[in-house]
Amino acid sequence: MNFNVSRRFQTKSSAEEITRFLEDSFRKSAEGIENNRGTLTVESVNATFGSINRSDKTVVETKARDDEMLLVATVEYKPSGWFWIFLIVGLFTTIGWLIPIAFYLYQKDTVKSGIEEVFNRAENEFRGSRTQSAGTKSLPAEDATAQLEKLAALKEKGILSDEEFAAQKAKILGNM
Repeated sequence: MNFNVSRRFQTKSSAEEITRFLEDSFRKSAEGIENNRGTLTVESVNATFGSINRSDKTVVETKARDDEMLLVATVEYKPSGWFWIFLIVGLFTTIGWLIPIAFYLYQKDTVKSGIEEVFNRAENEFRGSRTQSAGTKSLPAEDATAQLEKLAALKEKGILSDEEFAAQKAKILGNM
């Protein structure tokens, strides 16, 4: 059984920089990782006791397109030898054969969520521009607009004074 997990986000960072980040992140949650010219091969993502029933091998590619980055993980997910042993032994019981199947299917979601978690971290780390100075963070235009609307509503309700509103507005616009 094969499946894909992908993520697309805007960034000005290089594919190499993001691949290094992904490699470091997967080292924390996988049993084996190999970097072959920017393509990562990851084995046993989020391995637990129930992982004895599965074998997974994930190939992660980082593709740059203009100001966007596309992360694609292709997962080869299959039953392990232990799965078949447990299944055959379980066939001689009433419902024992369901246990290895349930673990196998549950572990598929564990692998998928592990990959999505690493992709989320990468997107949070690299989304937007990385050319800002260390002291300032870039706010997407939508976020700045939403914050300004909230400030205006607080000012209308009398919660913020004109001076407080002007100071907060300058701070938001200065971070854009």
